[in-house]
Amino acid sequence: MDRRTFLSKLGLGLAATGAALGGCGAACTREEGRARAAGTRPVVPAGPPRVASMIDGGIRKAQRLDEKRVAALLERAVRGALDAPDAAAALAGLLGDDAVVGVKLNNLAGPPLAPTPAFVKALVALLGKAGVTPGRIIFFERGERDITKGGFEVKRSGGGPLFVGHDTPGFGYQSEISTSGSVGSCLSRVVTDRITALINLGVLKDHNLAGLSAGMKNLFGIIHNPNRYHDDLCDPVVADVSAFPVVRRKLRLVLVDALTEQYEGGPGYLPAFAWERNGVMAATDPVALDRVGWDIVEAQRKKKGLPSLTEAGRPPRWIRTAARRGLGTDDPDKFELVEDV
Repeated sequence: MDRRTFLSKLGLGLAATGAALGGCGAACTREEGRARAAGTRPVVPAGPPRVASMIDGGIRKAQRLDEKRVAALLERAVRGALDAPDAAAALAGLLGDDAVVGVKLNNLAGPPLAPTPAFVKALVALLGKAGVTPGRIIFFERGERDITKGGFEVKRSGGGPLFVGHDTPGFGYQSEISTSGSVGSCLSRVVTDRITALINLGVLKDHNLAGLSAGMKNLFGIIHNPNRYHDDLCDPVVADVSAFPVVRRKLRLVLVDALTEQYEGGPGYLPAFAWERNGVMAATDPVALDRVGWDIVEAQRKKKGLPSLTEAGRPPRWIRTAARRGLGTDDPDKFELVEDV
């Protein structure tokens, strides 16, 4: 499906790109009201955290993704992560009543090393089954340029999900600096003001400065000055960003579009080091998910005869830092890996 057809089927409207230049109007006012009024506590699965890593080897036909199988794979991953027979019902409990959901994309590398339109369409459909109407979904990135780089159309207002950047009129960053550990930054107003629940949607790839990007590293996209925080293998700053109270309070689910992954040369896309894993990952524990992602990348590096990330001098040690700070667990004995390959 091409981008135009995809957007049309989602009901986004192709004329929306140039609309509402003065901001997002009444729709945003309603979203802000829901965000302020929300008090429902999420229903978190009992027991040890679960990381679902699902693969469907038949998901591509002639290099085109089968959208029905993408949707089924996403639901399998969510069921596995939430230990529930019904993905939509479990997700509804996790998000809470009248949720306004923000989805942080990761479009930096562009297709195919970015969340695919098929995955995004499947997520919108699953959220709909969970009771979240398209008008209460905001897909966001650092800037509108990143939205279009990922293959999507900027949508600032109207029915259906919004696709916005922090440079979209009416969005942006808070005017005051918030601090968490070593990080001082103005935070995304999408996260602080517009939503009640956050879904972090990343891709799995090697990262030349952080060692790895999957879930937590993607949250650099909610601070206004991420370029300041890439020294020392991004440790402890990845953990510090994840530890902002608003993130800890609103983050409900981490998803990874693992249909295409990269084991060397990231964060940009290098075809020579990418592979089609045809997978989806999901977890409520961001640390456990990144720990599993690290193992996946290491296994592929070994298969290709490359040194480990530690041997290459860039281990994602911020995963251990995040675990020490209580953001989740990186101990495989303390979380369950659910695989259905």
